Amino acid sequence: MSRKGTKDQNDISLIIGTLPKRLQKKFAASCSQHSHAAEDAENAEPTSTPAAAAAVAAAEATTRPVTILSKPKGNAGNAVKVNVPALDASGCSSLENRSNDVGIPGILRVNASPAARTDKARSGNGTRRRGRSHPIRMQEQTPLSPLSRVRLTTDHPVWFEQLLNMPNAKIIIQLYDQLMVLQQRNLILNNWKNFCSLHRQLQEAFCGLLLEQLKFVCEHKVDAFFWKLLFYNVRDYLKRQHTDIAHNHTLLLIEQSVKFYRGLYEKLMTKYISSRCESAVKVVAQRLLICLGDLSRYRANHLQLTDFAEACKYYQRAQELVPGNGAPYNQLAIISIYNHKRFDAVYYYMRSLLTSNAIQSAKESLLDLFDDIRRKYEETEMKQSPMHCIAGKSKKSKQMRREVWIYPDGMRRLHRTDVKRKIKNKANIAEVNRYDELAPEELLPRVVSLYLYLVGKLFTATDVECMYQLLGKLQIQLGATLKHDNLLSRTKLMKMVALNVFVLEHNKLKVERREMRYHSFNFANSLFGLMLSKANQLLAVLADDSTDLQCLADAEYSRVNTYLQYVKIYCQWLTINVELWEPVRTEDHSTIDCWAELQTLFEHIEGILNKLDIETDQRQMNVLLDEDIMLSGFEPLGRDVVKRECYQRGSERQQFIERIQKILQFQEFYIQHQDSLQLPLNASFTIEDLNAAMQVALNDFDVSNCITSTSEKSCTLQPKVEEDETIAFSNVCDDVTQLCKLKKQLEEKAKVKQICNSKLEEILKLVDSKLYIEVRPRYLLPDTNCFIDCLEDIEKLSMEFKRYTVIIPLTVVKELDGLSKGVKLESYRSSKQNQRIHHFDEVSSRAKKSLEFIRSAKNNVKCATTKGSIINASMFALVEETYASNDDKILATAVAVSKTVSSEQCRDGKCFIQTELVLITTDRNLRVKALARNLAVSALDEFLQWANDCRGSA
Repeated sequence: MSRKGTKDQNDISLIIGTLPKRLQKKFAASCSQHSHAAEDAENAEPTSTPAAAAAVAAAEATTRPVTILSKPKGNAGNAVKVNVPALDASGCSSLENRSNDVGIPGILRVNASPAARTDKARSGNGTRRRGRSHPIRMQEQTPLSPLSRVRLTTDHPVWFEQLLNMPNAKIIIQLYDQLMVLQQRNLILNNWKNFCSLHRQLQEAFCGLLLEQLKFVCEHKVDAFFWKLLFYNVRDYLKRQHTDIAHNHTLLLIEQSVKFYRGLYEKLMTKYISSRCESAVKVVAQRLLICLGDLSRYRANHLQLTDFAEACKYYQRAQELVPGNGAPYNQLAIISIYNHKRFDAVYYYMRSLLTSNAIQSAKESLLDLFDDIRRKYEETEMKQSPMHCIAGKSKKSKQMRREVWIYPDGMRRLHRTDVKRKIKNKANIAEVNRYDELAPEELLPRVVSLYLYLVGKLFTATDVECMYQLLGKLQIQLGATLKHDNLLSRTKLMKMVALNVFVLEHNKLKVERREMRYHSFNFANSLFGLMLSKANQLLAVLADDSTDLQCLADAEYSRVNTYLQYVKIYCQWLTINVELWEPVRTEDHSTIDCWAELQTLFEHIEGILNKLDIETDQRQMNVLLDEDIMLSGFEPLGRDVVKRECYQRGSERQQFIERIQKILQFQEFYIQHQDSLQLPLNASFTIEDLNAAMQVALNDFDVSNCITSTSEKSCTLQPKVEEDETIAFSNVCDDVTQLCKLKKQLEEKAKVKQICNSKLEEILKLVDSKLYIEVRPRYLLPDTNCFIDCLEDIEKLSMEFKRYTVIIPLTVVKELDGLSKGVKLESYRSSKQNQRIHHFDEVSSRAKKSLEFIRSAKNNVKCATTKGSIINASMFALVEETYASNDDKILATAVAVSKTVSSEQCRDGKCFIQTELVLITTDRNLRVKALARNLAVSALDEFLQWANDCRGSA
């Protein structure tokens, strides 16, 4: 075997590499025991013997040189090299052997003993060894295992390089490396006194660095680095040990850290008291306060306490320093979850998201929280409400049909044909009475639970079908809550309006959330209208001439200020986001007219300000409002942070005057943009709109373009041509004219089609249902029961509402004729139905009166056949062509008549129908059949009520 092969074979590290992994582990473990002996002796606790003390003093006198270990930046050629010896585990440095070490970033190498290095230097001369060495010398030259030779560490931060230029901060690097040795070798518990000594020295070094280099600490987040190094990582390590000693040491660590951070905060505020407005001071002070709050929270959890008031106090102080940072709000949300306050948790998570420095992890926490709120509400609250059954039905069967009834004068009113108003009104009355009888301590949790449930629906965009049903329930609950004074505090109302704004901000920027933005806007406006109504009740008393505003106590102003705060915040958001204003599409989506209440509020404020004209000196004061303090740094209301030094918090009376002035400033802005809140009369799909658009398109088209172009071309020809060429040219001009006319017609058709498509696209954005029916009642088609049960109403309808034409099917006339003949009494004398003879007589008499009404009717009463032919009522003939049931014949008549007075457009799976026919019936089977054929159906009493309401409004 060659000498080179013998040398490679003698290399112990290569021999170890060829062994199985099981043997490699055993060999490494045996070697590490001997290699760690010297290091364990160094890290051992100091002894009491004088010799040992002298040895320790001598070891400490020798300074350990260190090297900054970090990952190479970009190009290796541009790396900054620091000429400092590397850290050795033995405590000695070797400058001469530095070139032999492999410079791997993030690795500390443990060098061999001095004797081994001496022998290695001797063996490195020019003479060759035969391999027959002394056994002891071979043992000294045996390399250590890879496990003991290399120790992985975390990389040094980049800003460690700048510490080398700071005389008082160089020690931080050395202390950091020593602490990392303890942490990575899991020697903290074994060498607790040594760790405490390093911990105390690092704290003192950090304190000096923070007080001397504040901007450096703020820029590089040095405080966060030391928080993890000195506390968070150590606590996490002790928590994983699961021993009593680790448990006790954790409590000692927390107490010592609280004392250190409290003293550091006081020193910082004392030194920089003159420059307290400096941003770096506020940022670092806020981080220290957050650390104190976390320490207080950890101590309460460690001791299994439920009182987190101290931690909450630190977080609130941190929020006041820098309101634009979301970290304190996120910590306050965690405290709220500990205290089982879900409303406060949702609010603080929302605030942490709507700040300039948002905490994005709060969004996931919000989703989990809303899911828990939804599950608990559906398990408890919904089953206890009398409106639960109605909401459950609407949830199972989604409403696929929507009707909008339009009065002939253009008045839009919703006419429901699927849910009876009487049932709904009874449910509402029962709900109002139920919540009025509840005790205040039971009512408020229900309000908060339902409110959070609806906010969660709008945030997650799930199951919005029953939202308006529950929104009506929420308004009933809030109305009952507002009857109790101070049940809803100012703070809770301001948090509610902030959450409403949060949902709007969450949905406003996403195109796919346009529908959710509309629902969120209606939700916020409904609660806004409720607060306006309550504020108007209180302001009406103040605006009364008999009220002396000079003698009112602050308690009276405090009550009205509670609701004016809500109004002022929402008006401020409306001013900023005018592009989000949109009208309510149907009456189902609005239970209170908030804009009418706002007009009333403006009138009350103007009257009050006229009585306060003499107090101009007080109105010109810089008064700090409570809502401006609480919502300082709230992104949707602007990034302006309230400077408390420039303002002063006034009394309730001064805040009232300042607040109503700011609300009144919104009046002019509202008047300029109130048109965007009104639904235009032509916002629905109608044939009249298409016809008008077609006429506009025809008028705008320039017919003379083609003629002008042809005449200009003819003028350019030479005047002198032959006669046959002139005739040929005139024929060509005629052909061009005909082509121009044809082109004009095609362009007109294309324009009309484009107008129709654009109109349908606008409707698609506003319609959620599959079937959209626009009813402009003009023709009314009653069935037989209407004449028997409500003949007087039909007569009233034909006399007082002459705009409507009553169309009577011939089948109805035939039925009335048969009923008018009565029954044979002989056939009922021996029957059990003898008691119904009087009923038959009454039906017969009413049928005769109905026939007399039909025969003597005027122009607004006509008859129709099953084919849809209209004839005068006085000239009908009782002839029917088909063999079908009377209901089917009446339905066939309605369908045939509707084809002549209706139009239908279908696109993208949605159908749009405009009709002027209404089938009047209370027969359930006939109603179902008519609705299946997309006919407008109504009961006679409901239609008369709708007609009277429209006429009264007009």
